[in-house]
Amino acid sequence: MKRFPVIPLFMILVMILQFGCEKFLNPDQDLVIKEENFPSDIVELRSGSLGLYAIQQELVEQIVILGELRGDLVEVTDNADPDLKEVYNFQMSSGNRYLSPAPFYKLIAASNKMIRILENNYPEVTDPESAISNFHYMLGEAICMRSWAYFNAVRIYNEIPYIPETLTDISEINEFVNSSGTFVDSSYIEYHPNGFNNDTITKVFEYTDRKFLDQDAITRLCIKDIEERVRVVGVDYSYDNNDKTWNITVWNEYAMHTLLGQMYLHIGDYTQALNNLNVLLRFFDEDDNKARFGIDEEFSYTNWKKILTTIDGYEHIFTLWFGKSDLSFQRNSLQYYFSARTPNLYALKPTKYAIELWETLWRNKNIGFNSSNPDETYTIDPGIPGDFSRGYGASYQYLKDGRALSDSAVKYMLDLKLKDNKNELLDFMEGVDTVVYKYTIGKTPFQQDAHYMVYRAASVHLYAAEIYANWVFESGGLPRQFLLKAEQYIYNGDYQGDPSQLGVAGRVGFFDARGISVSEDIIYSFHPYTNEVTGYKRISTTLEKQLYLEEVILTERARELAFEGERFYDLVRIARRRNKMGLDGSAFLADMVASGYPASERAHIRSLLMDSRNWYLPFELTN
Repeated sequence: MKRFPVIPLFMILVMILQFGCEKFLNPDQDLVIKEENFPSDIVELRSGSLGLYAIQQELVEQIVILGELRGDLVEVTDNADPDLKEVYNFQMSSGNRYLSPAPFYKLIAASNKMIRILENNYPEVTDPESAISNFHYMLGEAICMRSWAYFNAVRIYNEIPYIPETLTDISEINEFVNSSGTFVDSSYIEYHPNGFNNDTITKVFEYTDRKFLDQDAITRLCIKDIEERVRVVGVDYSYDNNDKTWNITVWNEYAMHTLLGQMYLHIGDYTQALNNLNVLLRFFDEDDNKARFGIDEEFSYTNWKKILTTIDGYEHIFTLWFGKSDLSFQRNSLQYYFSARTPNLYALKPTKYAIELWETLWRNKNIGFNSSNPDETYTIDPGIPGDFSRGYGASYQYLKDGRALSDSAVKYMLDLKLKDNKNELLDFMEGVDTVVYKYTIGKTPFQQDAHYMVYRAASVHLYAAEIYANWVFESGGLPRQFLLKAEQYIYNGDYQGDPSQLGVAGRVGFFDARGISVSEDIIYSFHPYTNEVTGYKRISTTLEKQLYLEEVILTERARELAFEGERFYDLVRIARRRNKMGLDGSAFLADMVASGYPASERAHIRSLLMDSRNWYLPFELTN
């Protein structure tokens, strides 16, 4: 797959203004779209867009580290540096490289600059009746990029400033945020439509309100910005080479609707969230005669690993592309932190809780249910333990003496647990390290360029399940239908009777859900290693069933999306919702996160997280 060199946006803009488009934009002809297909200035469009993506790529490490290391799926090793250990312990000091919001505001500033140039040079982009051009697509791309940056920042910092669009440089933003009294912006530049000339205009803008906005307010502003100003998004970069993966590695219509759905879900507007997600969930690809973002056999069983090694239009919605070539040198540090193979650091590893999420799943089990007398329910056949599609060999691995254990060795280990053979199990696992494998699979130890999946289909399906689970509580009407709909997205698909569609767990062979409906009030518990029935509880109210199903969905999100950067934000979203409902969301989050820590640290971490202020980082903007 060919990609263009990533040039910082400010360098592109300076060179364009200094030398003119004709001199600057004269790249190797192999990289230029045919003139009969696009106007000549499309190369400028591409270069500017790639500048924004370069800045977005720089945010990946911060988002993943803060989203996973503060959750219950990742812990530090002895190799972790002080910054990582501070994140893990919820005690970040000034100067920690993951603390600053500046990288988000650099992307916001760059997006502002692109929007300003487009609206001044090509004013038709602001006319709702104008004919669609590539500049309309580029405007939509920049606005989506900016909204994504704001939304991710506010999830981390809780309250952040929504800056004036005229501020296009991080130093201006820093002055604006930290100044007292009236802030005067006199650096406005008028760009002429010819693209060659510019004048500094003696306009003065006064901003007197620098009040920090909370999560809901920022999110609503981002939604409004997209809905009122974006007509189209997603320049067709594959037009000249027929490589459709190009259009997955940039903002596109489906990524925009996923972002809108994610933001609406965050603020609790389930109707609008599902309306946006349904753009993907109900999109049928006539060319291939299948649901474009459906969950079918495309990535079932062992094929699930291909999600991590390919860019595919049926699972990936928006993937940030990393790669090295003669033209670019783009890396991220994810493999460096997770991999135990030289020259990588092995600073982070999966928690015991994370590993057991996959290893305590059972396929083909046979349970003798007795609903009339649940005490007599028993395990006839425990089945086969382990999720070897998404779990071992995909999301994590065991290493012994520097070599990965085979699938058969891990199955043998699980059989030792099943038989409660503790002595042999201890001998077998001596000297074994547990490693995150998701960013190493299919790569040499030196590559460190795994793609980062911003949005993919499985996450959208699980968001839909979460929406239906919450409608159970809010509807006051048909809880059983909503509960079953939520279950369909997890286990057996929901495409109007289409037998090819599977649920997120169903496509890797886990279909055996116990219905959580108005007529099913009993939830059984099972021993994690033997799958023997250990007890049961009754959940009879609609609220109890909603909360239980919500936790089932959250667990499935962990199995499917572990280490992809969303775990802590998922926990916070659920906790915020429960607090708004008058429930103890803080205790829910504190218990979940503390469970991933060593026993000696759990009480301290739980105590910290019972105060919701400790879910967020302090906003300290510096250049």
